[in-house]
Amino acid sequence: PLQAKQVLQDHFYCSTQQLKMSQPAKPNCPNFSSGPCAKRPGFDPAVAYKDAPFGRSHRAPVGLNKIKESMAMTKEILKIPKDYLVAMVPASDTGAVEMMMWQLLGPRGVTVCHWESFGSGWMTDAEKQLKLPKLRNLKAPYGELPDLKSIDWNDDVVFTWNGTTSGVRVPNADWIPDTRAGLTICDATSAAFAMDIDWSKIDVLTYSWQKCLGGEGAHGMLVISPRTVERLESFKTDRPMPKIFRLTKNGKLDKSIFNGAVINTPSMTCFEDYLDALKWAKSVGSLDGLIARSMRNLDVIKQFVSTHPWMQFLAKEPATLSNTSVCLVINDLSKEQVKTLIALLERNKVAYDIGAYRDAPAGLRIWCGPTVETKDVAALMNWIDYAHDKVKSGNIKKMKIIVTDGLAEGAMKVLKAAGHEVVKKKLSKEELAAGALAEWDAIIIRSATKVTGAVLKATAAVPGSKLRLVARAGVGVDNVDLKAASAAGVMVVNSPLSATNSVVELALAHLLSQARQIPRADRGIREGKWLKNELVGHELAGKNLGFIGFGRIGQGLGKVAKAIGMNIHVYDPFLPQHVVDAFGATRHETPMDVFRACTHITIHAFLSPQTKNMVNESLIGVMPGVAPDGTKCGNHIVNCGRGGIIDEVAAAAALKSGKLTSLALDVFEKEPCGKTPLLEAERFQGSPHVGASTIEAQNRVGAEIAGAVLAALDGSPPPGNLVNKDVQPKFAAPKAKM
Repeated sequence: PLQAKQVLQDHFYCSTQQLKMSQPAKPNCPNFSSGPCAKRPGFDPAVAYKDAPFGRSHRAPVGLNKIKESMAMTKEILKIPKDYLVAMVPASDTGAVEMMMWQLLGPRGVTVCHWESFGSGWMTDAEKQLKLPKLRNLKAPYGELPDLKSIDWNDDVVFTWNGTTSGVRVPNADWIPDTRAGLTICDATSAAFAMDIDWSKIDVLTYSWQKCLGGEGAHGMLVISPRTVERLESFKTDRPMPKIFRLTKNGKLDKSIFNGAVINTPSMTCFEDYLDALKWAKSVGSLDGLIARSMRNLDVIKQFVSTHPWMQFLAKEPATLSNTSVCLVINDLSKEQVKTLIALLERNKVAYDIGAYRDAPAGLRIWCGPTVETKDVAALMNWIDYAHDKVKSGNIKKMKIIVTDGLAEGAMKVLKAAGHEVVKKKLSKEELAAGALAEWDAIIIRSATKVTGAVLKATAAVPGSKLRLVARAGVGVDNVDLKAASAAGVMVVNSPLSATNSVVELALAHLLSQARQIPRADRGIREGKWLKNELVGHELAGKNLGFIGFGRIGQGLGKVAKAIGMNIHVYDPFLPQHVVDAFGATRHETPMDVFRACTHITIHAFLSPQTKNMVNESLIGVMPGVAPDGTKCGNHIVNCGRGGIIDEVAAAAALKSGKLTSLALDVFEKEPCGKTPLLEAERFQGSPHVGASTIEAQNRVGAEIAGAVLAALDGSPPPGNLVNKDVQPKFAAPKAKM
């Protein structure tokens, strides 16, 4: 408690003004999921798994000993009585509970106590699957316990110690009599290793590794008492019993299962992970230390709730409050606003997976088990306070987003999941000019939609205009008037990272296609011509490849070109020298110098007044046509950057005269390109601006631009995506930082 109090003082008692002006510190670990849960502090798989018996049988001594060691440590840490048996069983906690229900229930009446989703699942099993004739459904709504004193202890009783989806636990086991006739089957998956279990009241206890110890999934743990063994050996059921449920052989308990001989093949890596977690548990004080860690985490949230009247525990009674799966209700936000708050925390990498369980009342579910650090819980609560203020004040609200040029479906789902209205709809030039964007908070475009100064001016002129963001799903933003956008307070963001590899591969494809004259070969075959003797190409190895622009895409292509033996030449006045040195490239002071040195040119620059029609008759005219190795390979240009950088009329003339051997364009001055003199040239090859048109790039572009849009609408776009950095955004404080 003293440690928790100090953490609270350190983290909660910052001034309200400080919280309003800046973000609180983020948790070091944002993993607050209630399963699988956070790994132990300091977890390093290279260390944890260094002795894992990869590729070895679980029956071999090395594997068997690992299993036996983990069972022995489990008994020691959980203080399990000597005459109780422990085993690992298939299918996580679910498999452990159901295998015992299938084998034990039937000779007596059964009471299923439940007050949340998973307990309700055991009731469904008993009623719908096992079809037990004498069955009592003892239930309570979320936040409460049923009347446990009303249980008839002649019945077998199935219950959860801690309701993972409701945050309600049994305070102790005093309600279970020592003289009971029936068995107790306890699902303790989110209680084991964080709550004190009175073993004299338990006949069957199950849990999984993925909860309080932050282990891996799919493996269940089973603890049974001598009374349970007696039932297993005396009760004969005629119901079908799958192999993974069977604990007896010839009417007797199969003791080998409780001595390391597991029912089916386990993951030895997961066992190694469990052993690592058990060793860590011992290092922090075993069960008592684990409980203390979890309780300190709960104390942080208790203190927060006591000082923030808009938040309350879902659990109605303090004695039933879970110290692992802590469920909270925010009583001054709507369900949609709570979703917005949760999405805000997730995309800022503050907290993952803390939304209430799908069947539970809307709210938060924060895992506070032993592997979670108390300082991280405190940091999270500060962020919740900060995010709540943002959502409540309306700074973060439902936005209308229009997508005019297409976007990956996954990105659409992300935007909608954050609570925004997202509509795919094309807008004509006339509609844009009439101010149609005024009704939208954001527009997501590709290259087709032009957000000109006139469009922005018309939008701003509409009373109550809402437009605050233009998002370019791609790199180039020459179809957006940045100066006009900044003047209007409209942010412009792009996605510069996502299409890099796809554009690199297309540029390489054009280079190879030029060298081997693939388009001409294809046309010849279609026309019935076998042009084998005419289609003598050249290798790219040993040729000089000149780059006009050497950013991410240029460098990506440079790596591939260098790997196949090309010599790299670069013109990029903004490029740090160490990048040039790393490629062993030759740097040139002017584009003219690059063209003079290279038989192959690739364009990766932005369109600007300085680069408009930069590649003209003069530059093409100085290309050498002969490679350093003496090969008369001709001159070749590829442009997968921006249309308008190459003077297409001059290029067509150069192709006709033979000064330019081949030209490959993915981008054109006007798109669609329509009729152009380039189409008359046999050695021209084109693609319709498909540089980013791959499944992978579209998914990445969508994800990146969705993240940028969400951040920007929250108040502060990420620096790597904001293009017009001088903008003072509309409807957001200049100092807001989300």
